[in-house]
Amino acid sequence: MSNQADKWDRRYQKSAHNLSKPREFLLTVQDLLPKEGWGLDIAMGMGHNAAVLSSHGLNVIGVDFSKVALKSVKSEYPQIHAILVDLPAIHLKKESVDVILNFWFLDRRLYPFYRHVLKPGGLLIFETMRVDGNELQTDVNPAYLLQPGELLQAFADWDFLIYDENVPATAQHKARTAVRLAARKP
Repeated sequence: MSNQADKWDRRYQKSAHNLSKPREFLLTVQDLLPKEGWGLDIAMGMGHNAAVLSSHGLNVIGVDFSKVALKSVKSEYPQIHAILVDLPAIHLKKESVDVILNFWFLDRRLYPFYRHVLKPGGLLIFETMRVDGNELQTDVNPAYLLQPGELLQAFADWDFLIYDENVPATAQHKARTAVRLAARKP
């Protein structure tokens, strides 16, 4: 794996980190989730979002590159299919999942993958940081920040159920602006 995986392993080994519960946005849109089928949680971390999908009756594949996180998920949520993957190196059958979660992770190379594996009518739930034009963000690699309108453009042919580019958020104890998206594939 990578130095990034080692960094996240160390972060997950700390008992006090800010990734110890499901994302608020997922909880607010959980009524949109199907009651059966397959869910995919990209960069799953400790598995709390994947567990929400599972509690709704979905079979869940959760992928991450942190061995520490995957070990924890397998212990706490044994029903989740936790798989070690160094994204974007993931392959699934065409139109094989009903829901994709993408929280606080950005790899643009996955956009075509999402289009490929999500079933027609499937749901993409996405939330991550965006460029903030009002503030210099020198502590974050710009490659990990969405540009304004980027998701609107990348998934322009999808049915947008929720889209908000101005979500106040916190990442590593710093004020951020995030983008939230819930969209259905046509």
